[in-house]
Amino acid sequence: MLDIGTTSMRGILYDEKGSQLALARRENHLIFMGDSLIEENPTDWYDNTIEIIREIISVTGDPGFDAVAITSQRSSIIPVDQSGSPLSAAIMWQDTRNRAICKKLEEYNPMLYERTGAQVSTVFSGSKMTWIRQNEPEIYQHTYKFLNIPEYIVHKMCNVFVSDTTYASRSGLMDIRTCRWDPEILELYEVEEDKLCRLIEPSETAGFITEEFASLCGIRAGIPVIHCGGDQQCAAIGHGIIEKGPVSLTVGTGGFLAAVLDEMPDMMPSGVIINKASSENQYMMEANILSCGAAFDWCARELYGMEKNDYDFLNRELAKENFVSSPLVIPYFSGRGAPDWNPLAKAVFSGITTATRRSEIFKSIMESIFMEIANHLEHMSEVTEISRVYVGGGLTGSSVLNQLQADIYGRSVACVNNPEATALGALAVALRGLGKYKTTAEALHAVTHVSSTVYTPDSNLHSAYEIKRRKMNRLYEIISQGGGYESI
Repeated sequence: MLDIGTTSMRGILYDEKGSQLALARRENHLIFMGDSLIEENPTDWYDNTIEIIREIISVTGDPGFDAVAITSQRSSIIPVDQSGSPLSAAIMWQDTRNRAICKKLEEYNPMLYERTGAQVSTVFSGSKMTWIRQNEPEIYQHTYKFLNIPEYIVHKMCNVFVSDTTYASRSGLMDIRTCRWDPEILELYEVEEDKLCRLIEPSETAGFITEEFASLCGIRAGIPVIHCGGDQQCAAIGHGIIEKGPVSLTVGTGGFLAAVLDEMPDMMPSGVIINKASSENQYMMEANILSCGAAFDWCARELYGMEKNDYDFLNRELAKENFVSSPLVIPYFSGRGAPDWNPLAKAVFSGITTATRRSEIFKSIMESIFMEIANHLEHMSEVTEISRVYVGGGLTGSSVLNQLQADIYGRSVACVNNPEATALGALAVALRGLGKYKTTAEALHAVTHVSSTVYTPDSNLHSAYEIKRRKMNRLYEIISQGGGYESI
């Protein structure tokens, strides 16, 4: 199982019962270039993949894998030539160089939302392709395919250009109902269909390991490589979100909320995104905040001068503030996600005096992030009843932050104890694809029993946070309507 995240990737060897036999991890290296330009060298992922497989073999002494399954972050793009060689660095999902293009496309939002399940966004890969066409025409002309990260790795492994519908639903270019590239939208984005991958459903085999790749890694040629779907789709499955009611929240670099739908709604709901799910015959309702763990890391670095996060110390700092903090923060350190996709939005601090402590500023930032997530939960609850929030990801190692989430959401928060929920969700999808189990739900039940620690909200604190959340939303409205972020 290969799980490719934004700042790291890991390989995990499982047996078909879900027992973990070996794990290897490598870091990815983002390149920050200013003005929200964020890239990465594609060879990082390729080299890391080879190293991970070799390390797993060295630990187990057994190169006899039955299959390789892949899940990944979803919307970064790499233009490649016919041989699959990159023509430039990867443009990462957080990169907003395409914001002017998205601004021009906003007039088509009603049609795009109805057709694709999402409004135009700087995050989605389609407008990043448009940016290359308009700003780097020579690269566009020589581009044989635009690949996201898992598509690139699959090509390196199998010499095929294949994607699955979960990734395509994050491009802004796929009809969410037919699960096919939409010719009218492709024309709107100025992207030719022949520059895009062939689409399959998650759990299907994308290709088979080539002799060349096998010799590099020490595994046997001919084993199947399975597209399991995007990381958030798989994380939702790993959290046990395979029926309506519970919501999955992954708090990593960004914050991602997901709930499943058994069918497309007749009337598209406002304030959420509809993607294709990795579980069979389902859709995923999603919302996100673009800076979550990234904002936590910023606090550690800029407020506390840490080169490496000291989580025990930072948790003690948060625990000092056992009440609702006084400062009010708008948490858009990397722009605002759904519902209005504002790449120009920035973090704003207010209510700070000479009596304000550093720890209070820190807590107010984390409060604002979770209050923005509470906004998304409110939108989702208009579409489906939310019974509980299951949380996972890097920030859930803090009991202080988990309790803070429960108090802000006003709902029980269940912290999933298995840190590899994304990989386990992908494993369940892969086992279904290999025919080991008939359904994803059956496979998930076989490989894991989701256990969690439950945090119950304090009703008095929740009431206070609801007042503060309304103030935060009102402050954002005032800034947006009073000339917007362009004027400050």
